[in-house]
Amino acid sequence: MNTWMNTRMWYGWSTNDHIREHAASGGLVTGLLLSLLSSGTVDAVCALQNGEDVYDPRPVLITSGDEILSCSGSQFCGSILTADWVVRAVERSPGIKIAAVVKGCDAKALVELVKRRKLDRDDLYLIGLNCTGTFSPVQARSFIREVCGQNPDKIDSFYIRNGRLVIGCGDLTLEYPLEIIEERGFGRRDSCRRCDTPIPRQCDVVCGTWGLYGENSEHTTFVEVCTQKGSSFLDQARKDGYVTIVPADMKGVEARFRVEAAMLTIAERNRSLMFSRIGNGLSRLSFIMDETSRCIKCYQCFHACPLCICQECQTKKPWLVQPGEVPPPFTFHLIRFSHIADSCINCGQCQDRCPMDIPISLMMHALQGELEQMFGYHPGRPEGMPVLAKVSQREEWEHYYGNNYLEMLRLFSQKTPDTRNE
Repeated sequence: MNTWMNTRMWYGWSTNDHIREHAASGGLVTGLLLSLLSSGTVDAVCALQNGEDVYDPRPVLITSGDEILSCSGSQFCGSILTADWVVRAVERSPGIKIAAVVKGCDAKALVELVKRRKLDRDDLYLIGLNCTGTFSPVQARSFIREVCGQNPDKIDSFYIRNGRLVIGCGDLTLEYPLEIIEERGFGRRDSCRRCDTPIPRQCDVVCGTWGLYGENSEHTTFVEVCTQKGSSFLDQARKDGYVTIVPADMKGVEARFRVEAAMLTIAERNRSLMFSRIGNGLSRLSFIMDETSRCIKCYQCFHACPLCICQECQTKKPWLVQPGEVPPPFTFHLIRFSHIADSCINCGQCQDRCPMDIPISLMMHALQGELEQMFGYHPGRPEGMPVLAKVSQREEWEHYYGNNYLEMLRLFSQKTPDTRNE
């Protein structure tokens, strides 16, 4: 096997000097996307671009290489997932091949949707991004106004690098350690602080700045190859002249693993602290019942969840949940917990969208942790299948009722004269 195939860790950058200079970290991701589109390997690219300002990332589906440059740069505000956009594109055009630029929660959502047969992994070209976490746009603006003393509307850049938040405002650059920001209550979203996937190796390649070292540390991307597909399209981009690749410095590789280990340790500590606040056993049940008592049944958590994909929602069936009650009965929440909790990827979308500030993501993630200890299933990893929420309604009914589907229908359709004729 040649050296190319033996190497998993690379430094890379765009061969276009303008892209390399102005992209977030050397423009290698931009080069990969241009290569994949121009070669016809993919039909479209799903990525984020700035909307009105740095607090407004927006998913886009791109079919022209000319539009890719508008997506260069990292987004550190908002909590937008691209998974829904990928699913909608596939529903509109079955068989479409898509290159998606994703962070850890995006990657986990896509993996779970593949298991639920909403997507075909062979049609996805996943470019992962190392992720330190994202900020709520509201929190970010408050921090800039109250702590930095700056007008949030005048901010040019907002990003995390080397454990510090860096804010650019004209000629002024402000830096704050993340731990200080979080101590003051302006930190990353809670789900990001609990995240166990800072490097999404579910993807074909993972890119970022962690591990850059030596002469190639400026305007450069660290690339880890995770699959044969990733190796192939990275090599193709190199051959076609879109990117330059050199083996990563081993000191940088070691530093990258240390950064990852430190982030995982912090995330584990945050999980333990946050989960302890909601108690265990009956105290946790009481906490959940109390918090969900504020629910106004707006269904925003359902709409936001990338894994809430039932065509007929069980909570809308009147024999399970009495319609018209606000707040809804606790059964309403139990149904959703039973469908999602074993596969919760901790993306935080449900909590971000809740108008009543119910800590839905915290409760769901805590339940997922309990179920993982019981059954060993870790959501978002390619191996394994969901335990409780089966991948189709047929499988779910068979799972719960212990019969094959046709026999179950026969039994449920039988009339019982002794009771029905009384």
